[in-house]
Amino acid sequence: MTKIMFVHGQQSCAGLNRLPNLVLSNNKNPEAMKMIIKKNRFAVLFALAFFHTPVQAQQNYRLTGTPTITIAGTSTMHDWTMTSQQAATQAQFETDAAGQLSKVNSIVVTIPAESLKSGKGAMDKNAYNALKTDKNKDIRFQLANATVNAGNIIAHGTLTIAGSSKPTELTVTAKQEANGIRFQGSKKIKMTEFNVEPPSFMFGSVKTGDEITITFDITLSNK
Repeated sequence: MTKIMFVHGQQSCAGLNRLPNLVLSNNKNPEAMKMIIKKNRFAVLFALAFFHTPVQAQQNYRLTGTPTITIAGTSTMHDWTMTSQQAATQAQFETDAAGQLSKVNSIVVTIPAESLKSGKGAMDKNAYNALKTDKNKDIRFQLANATVNAGNIIAHGTLTIAGSSKPTELTVTAKQEANGIRFQGSKKIKMTEFNVEPPSFMFGSVKTGDEITITFDITLSNK
């Protein structure tokens, strides 16, 4: 019996080229064996091509452009908003052959708490006191795991506000744009869940509501 060894790499192709002569020399029906050899050669080459398809490696992404993070709430007098355009990010993603996001491996977003501004100094001061910014400088989200489906992300992680951390789920949309991947989403939370006492103004005559909405719009790039 003739033994044939397939060696990975260029030698495998050479082995395939010698295969017809080796088999035909041991068979009385050359035409039938030629057909079998052609089929087997195609199957082996297809398998080699399939298993050698390059896999997209994870890549580091960083902030590009200007982020926008907004906190919106209510009060007994009027609604209010505070906005930050500062953030630091650490992220690792995977993309498919078309450049679309396919997997979120890790992400950490850090926002300086005192970068949130309402345009009203007194309100900002009360908000910073409530957030305990003298001891807790940042608002932070760190991913634990995420699922990606056609540009929609369900992210589970830890949200830290005023030094208190809580497991949090975020629903995020991801869209490929010219300068990177744009992430947008919002999350409603209660301040008291993070041991934050809703701020009050005018000697307590104006009180803010417990529920706030955090909205974010950031773009990350691997360039």
